[in-house]
Amino acid sequence: MATGQLDSILRRDDRFLKEMWTWFGVGALVILLRFFVRIRMVGPRGLKGDDYTILVTLFLYTVCFVMVDLVYRYGTNVDLTAAQISTLSDDEVARLVQGSKFQQVAWYSYTAYLWSMKATLLFFYKRMTFDLWQNARVLKHLTWFTILSYLVVVGTITFSCMPFSDNWGMRPLPSEKCVFKAQNLLVSTFLNVVTDAAILCLPLPVLKEIRVPFHKKVFIAVLICSGLFVIAAAIMRVAVTLGSEPSTITVNRWGVRECEVGLIAVSAPILRPLFSRRF
Repeated sequence: MATGQLDSILRRDDRFLKEMWTWFGVGALVILLRFFVRIRMVGPRGLKGDDYTILVTLFLYTVCFVMVDLVYRYGTNVDLTAAQISTLSDDEVARLVQGSKFQQVAWYSYTAYLWSMKATLLFFYKRMTFDLWQNARVLKHLTWFTILSYLVVVGTITFSCMPFSDNWGMRPLPSEKCVFKAQNLLVSTFLNVVTDAAILCLPLPVLKEIRVPFHKKVFIAVLICSGLFVIAAAIMRVAVTLGSEPSTITVNRWGVRECEVGLIAVSAPILRPLFSRRF
């Protein structure tokens, strides 16, 4: 990795990587504890859809954090002006190109991670409630809407900057839609909030009427309340990111925090047995 002038230009925060990997450790522990609780409660043969999708979430979660780490170390075209790039050596420009490619991968893994948690929630609802509800087709329609929203997000990330190689373009520096990529942030956040709100509101009309054990109702109620924090975190990320000077650290720092809030919210109801004496 080339060093020199580029490292003096890139914005650094010694606390960033420490914070990021601390959050990763917490999140990975939460997922593993969730899986352990389910194995302990129902055994390997009793695992359901949400127990498997959370493992996919763990994989995507890991990819996200690895990409963010690499982006921090390499830098991206977000962090420099065209004038600054013109003063860099070819090796330093190549380093920025590689970092910008990592950032593009991070966009795909980050959104896939968010939507994998939605899949976990939908499977969770089906297991807890909606397989017993006569209007389960609403859940089916919402599932298709969630899938469609994800395809829109992927389409935005893929086609909003053309040619695709401009996502890591340096000389010349491409337009803002290929550098800062505000459209990715706005579209993914809007659809993330809309689908989260729809998923969280789904059980409300039937929460009182359904005939399931009281502890299952408590699980769902806790999930709904915690989901409000997820939505708030997503909105806060947009506000802070767009309200400050464009920076890879700002984008990724708040993305990491949003990922963590969502993961804890999705897993919290399943972890309840850990605090039971019978467990």
